[in-house]
Amino acid sequence: MGSKIPLMAASLSFRWLGTAGIELEFRGDRILIDPYLSRFPFRYTILGRPVPKRELVARHLLPARAVLVSHAHFDHLADVPNVCREFGALAFGSDNSSAILRAHEVPADRVKTVNAGDVISTGPFEVRVFAGQHGRMAGLLPFTGKLPARLQPPLRLSNFRMDSMFSFHVRAAQDSCLIWNSPDIRDVPRADFLFFCPLWGARICAAVAKSAQVRAIIPIHWDDFFSPLDRPHHPLVAPPGWSSPWIRRMEPHAFARDVKKLIPEVDVFFPEILKHNPLQSAAFKEE
Repeated sequence: MGSKIPLMAASLSFRWLGTAGIELEFRGDRILIDPYLSRFPFRYTILGRPVPKRELVARHLLPARAVLVSHAHFDHLADVPNVCREFGALAFGSDNSSAILRAHEVPADRVKTVNAGDVISTGPFEVRVFAGQHGRMAGLLPFTGKLPARLQPPLRLSNFRMDSMFSFHVRAAQDSCLIWNSPDIRDVPRADFLFFCPLWGARICAAVAKSAQVRAIIPIHWDDFFSPLDRPHHPLVAPPGWSSPWIRRMEPHAFARDVKKLIPEVDVFFPEILKHNPLQSAAFKEE
């Protein structure tokens, strides 16, 4: 059974862009978080220098005033230079993210370096920046550390190296969204809606949702981002672990059922990629 969230005037709407990408819209104004549409084939994680597809940005995205970058990995940052060029958007990210954007010749006045604790005001949106934490793969953090001394686009995917990672709290008028990229529930701010990656697990998700007092959870970053955008999407292979089976696909709907057992009063909604969803009136499906 689905449930309805009461319609409120001038509410936020969103689109899931696939991977960790989110578009938030309020009264015709937009910001983007981690837009990634190019979805390079897996082989490029080892060899080659893929070129981001600007035509996908032009085809699927609408003009946005700002882009928030949670961290500098390719599946969060690779398309941001083209977003800045296409729309003149401001990009907000870490030192590494800023350096990679400048290497792609994004004008310096379009690149803003931020840190945890910063507050960003852009149009109707107020964004609070929080520290985040990346998940480990078999105990290791992937693609982390100092950038290569010479960044010459197109980059190898291993050149998109993470330094800091961020979570974001976004408010427009009375509506608020939390994009929480961490298992740490300390200092979780109050929010209406939570975007969350299932890799952190149902218990952590439920704890974050309870702390934030959200009304609904939207799972993201569970789809296979090595598959093209125009193909049917299916779950990503989960990072290798120590339990059996060692390699398996993520199970987002099982995650949703586990979350509902822990916090049955909170809805879990799986949006379609690129579909507009008014947050206050969406039918949030119980899995």
